[in-house]
Amino acid sequence: MRVLLLGLPVGLLFGFVLQRGRFCMYTAFRDLLIARDATLFRAYILALLVQTLLIQTGAALGLLTVSPFGLFWLAAGAGGFIFGVGITLAGGCSSGTWYRVGEGMVGSWLAALGYGLGVAATFWGILRPGADLLLSVEGPARWRSLPGLLGVPEWLFLAIALGGGGYWLLRSPRPRAFTGWLWTRTGLAIGLVAALAWAASEATGRMWGLSITGPTGAWVRYVTAGDSSRWGWDAWVLLGIPLGAFLSARAGGEFKWRAPAPGRMVKQLAGGVLMGFGAATAGGCNIGHGLTGLGALSTSSLLAIVSILLGTWAGTWLFFLRR
Repeated sequence: MRVLLLGLPVGLLFGFVLQRGRFCMYTAFRDLLIARDATLFRAYILALLVQTLLIQTGAALGLLTVSPFGLFWLAAGAGGFIFGVGITLAGGCSSGTWYRVGEGMVGSWLAALGYGLGVAATFWGILRPGADLLLSVEGPARWRSLPGLLGVPEWLFLAIALGGGGYWLLRSPRPRAFTGWLWTRTGLAIGLVAALAWAASEATGRMWGLSITGPTGAWVRYVTAGDSSRWGWDAWVLLGIPLGAFLSARAGGEFKWRAPAPGRMVKQLAGGVLMGFGAATAGGCNIGHGLTGLGALSTSSLLAIVSILLGTWAGTWLFFLRR
C-alpha cells in the first residue's frame, strides 16, 4: 500500500505535466536536426538542471542518497544508439509514448506494447545473451561519476554545469508560443516532479528517481506470467503516467481515439521492440539515463543520452530525410 500511495500520485502528476507540455525527447532531439529548433530541448535542459540542483542539495544535506550508475560504457553506447533509432520508428520516446497512450493514440499503444516486449525479452528472454555480451565490459569504478572521470571535486563540477547550463538558458531567445505550455513552464514542472520522485521513491526504500524501462518490463511480466514480484514504487508511477495524461487530455478537450495507417502501426510496434532492447541493454531510457542518471552525475548516462541523440538523428535520416 505504501508504494501505491507514494507512486501513483507521482505518475499522475508526471503524466499530466508531460501532456500539458507536449514533452517528448524524441521531438526535442529531432527538431534540433530538422527544424534547427531547440525549444523542447531547452525544456529538457531546464528540467535536468532543476532536478539536479534539488537532489544534489538534498544529498548534501543528508536527506537523499544519490549515487551514479556503474560504467557499462559499451552497453550504454550501443543500447542508447539502438534506443534512439527505435524511437524514430515508434514516433516517441519512452515517456512520450506512455503519455500519448493516455491521449488515445492507438499507434502509441502498439509502441508501448513493443517496448514492453523488447524489455522483457532482454531481461528474461531470447535477447538476453546479446545484452549480457555488451554488459560484460565495464569501466573503472573511479570513472563512474562525471567528476571522477574529469578528476575534479563534485562541487566544482556542479557549479560549472549548473552555472553554464543556466547561463545558456538565460541567453536563449524569448519563449515562443506553441501548442501546450511554454518550454520554461514545462521544464520547471518536469524538474520539480523528477525531484519529488526521488524523495517519494526513497521513502519506500528505493534509492533512485524516475524510471520507465524497469517497470515496463515488470508490467509485461505480470500480465503474461502473473509474476508481481518485480512490482514496486516505479510500477505504480508508470501506471499513473497514461492516467494522468488522460485526465489532462480530457480536461483540455484533447482526448480522441486516433489510429494511423496499418503500415505505420507495424513500424511503431517494431520501433517499440528496438526501444525495449536498447533501453534494457543500456540500463535506462531517455528518462532513466537522460534525467535521473544525469542528475546523479553518471558517466554512463551522459554516454547513453549522447548515443540516444545520435541514434535519433541516424534514424530520422534513414527513415525520413533520406527519401
